[in-house]
Amino acid sequence: MDTIEIIIGLVLSILAGIFAGFSTIYVFNRIPAKWLCDYGQEPDKEMWGVRIKQRPWTVIFTLVFIVSSIKLMDQGAVYSIVGMLALWLLLQIGIADKMYMIIPDQYVIALAITALGFIPFQVTYLSPLFGVLIGGGSILIIGLLGQLLFKKEAMGFGDVKLFAAIGLMSGTKGIIIILFMTFIISAIIYGIGLVARIIKSGDALPLGPFIAGSTAAYIIFNYEITTLVNIYLDLF
Repeated sequence: MDTIEIIIGLVLSILAGIFAGFSTIYVFNRIPAKWLCDYGQEPDKEMWGVRIKQRPWTVIFTLVFIVSSIKLMDQGAVYSIVGMLALWLLLQIGIADKMYMIIPDQYVIALAITALGFIPFQVTYLSPLFGVLIGGGSILIIGLLGQLLFKKEAMGFGDVKLFAAIGLMSGTKGIIIILFMTFIISAIIYGIGLVARIIKSGDALPLGPFIAGSTAAYIIFNYEITTLVNIYLDLF
């Protein structure tokens, strides 16, 4: 890649990051309130209008997207474009689940569609199919077992659908890594919250932000994470 191509890539990455950062809050504040409700429920009054303030989040999101977009340049134009779209959708999903304990189906469907752009980066064409089965299937089993043991919903069906979409996008190895990262990170945060008495034992935490964060990390640092995993596996 020569100097001119690098400069053009940097400019386009910065523009993409600015657009993604500014559009995140603009879109989230304007999506139908029905998207943020469970089936059959009506939205509350506070769910309409401004849901997230522009300041300081627009600046924060824009900076994060710019840095992410520049990092994605390492893996080529196609990966950068589809990766940025997936990151934008994941942020929307994380915000929705954090604020309203809901993962909008519309965003999950859109995320599943981005899997088409990730096909050239899959090991085999069957990898996305196995990713769906591992992602959605494992969370469904965990949810059913948790419901049997604790007599209450342990895992929302929105999490099942989200993991299935992520499995379609990331493939077999990707979804296994993302599952591992999600549960490790969420367990650490939950443990810290209990020690700091920010969280009480038995409190339900939305898993969506952890899923979105782990998936975003995998997309951005795909090469580094995969390399580390392969080195670890080679040791055994």
